[in-house]
Amino acid sequence: MTKELKEKTRPKHWEDLCPTVDNLRLMLGAARHAFNRHSAAELEELAKLQDEITLDLDLVFEEVELALEKTSETEKPYWLQLQGILTHLEIIGANIAALEGPIRKKIKSNVMLSDKDVMYLNNLFSCQTGLMRSLVDIFKKNDPVLKKYLIQESERLIAECFAATAEHETRMMDNFGQPQAWSVYLSLLEHTRIILHHLIDIIKLLK
Repeated sequence: MTKELKEKTRPKHWEDLCPTVDNLRLMLGAARHAFNRHSAAELEELAKLQDEITLDLDLVFEEVELALEKTSETEKPYWLQLQGILTHLEIIGANIAALEGPIRKKIKSNVMLSDKDVMYLNNLFSCQTGLMRSLVDIFKKNDPVLKKYLIQESERLIAECFAATAEHETRMMDNFGQPQAWSVYLSLLEHTRIILHHLIDIIKLLK
């Protein structure tokens, strides 16, 4: 990448992605409200925000594709990097939107999760929202300390999700009375792990 392209283009694109990350954060908020309040309106907001994100990302994807056709070999790594970031953001959005499935199941069947599980899932929503705020800060200022924090915190949450899944599956074997609650809980954990993995992948691309 030329020095001129790095100084002129990269910061602009990174900062241009901040509204998308803000919308991802709002999607998490809508999912959390729908989960806690059994709100169909919040699920509609979730879908609306995903549509906005898709439209915004499509515009940048188109720009990247055109650039890759015309740019020099020395500048291609930048555009490939940006393409990778966009792809990970798109997957994160899809997995946040996919929370709609288990949450709608919880609402429709009036599924009751344990207090412990509800508290844990709410903490996960809060932590992911905080990490999205950190990603916005990183897009605005490529701070290596903040990048290290985001990776470490995401890895910690992923490990916690695996432990929570294993613990829950053990309880499932001992007590077969709550299959719908277990299904909702485990599905939410699975999507959370995917979101966090792709968040880590974005940070690893930001050089």
